Amino acid sequence: MYGQTALKTQKVINQAMGGVLFIDEAYSINSSDNYSSECISTLIKAMEDHRDNLCVILAGYPKEMEELLNANSGFQSRIQFNIEFENYSDTELYQIFNKMLEQEQFKLDKKCKNAILEYFSNESRNNKDNFSNGRLARNLFEKVKFEQATRITEQNSKDYDLITTADVTAVIEKIKSKPKTMMGFTA
Repeated sequence: MYGQTALKTQKVINQAMGGVLFIDEAYSINSSDNYSSECISTLIKAMEDHRDNLCVILAGYPKEMEELLNANSGFQSRIQFNIEFENYSDTELYQIFNKMLEQEQFKLDKKCKNAILEYFSNESRNNKDNFSNGRLARNLFEKVKFEQATRITEQNSKDYDLITTADVTAVIEKIKSKPKTMMGFTA
């Protein structure tokens, strides 16, 4: 309901007083409806009125964040720092993947490394505008883990802690052959 957005936004701001208000995917508050403009206006006013008692961090993809900051002329002048983080390198994504393996006590067949690095390289090169970064490593890990469980079940294997090259390549092939979807529909 229009009019309630400012109250709800102010409630969240009040909870953050004396600390940090971190808004991840902040660009999502930027739309063409009245709720968005009400939220943004309330946030901007709080950033000005409480600049000594409130730190607001807005996070998101660069292009979308630029659109958010341009949605209201008051935003730009209230943002003191703009930090753009580089995407993880293929090697760093592989390290994240390995950390997940260790945390869940899996072992990785040594032959998997090249396939995983190549996958990360292709994804980062082909999806520059909306590269999911660390989420890419997590999603691959979750799919590989599921593939490994399926293999163990089907083959009645006892390799409960081993991720094989077959597990990794099967997942990568499924990802490559899967059509792109938007809002749950095949595009």
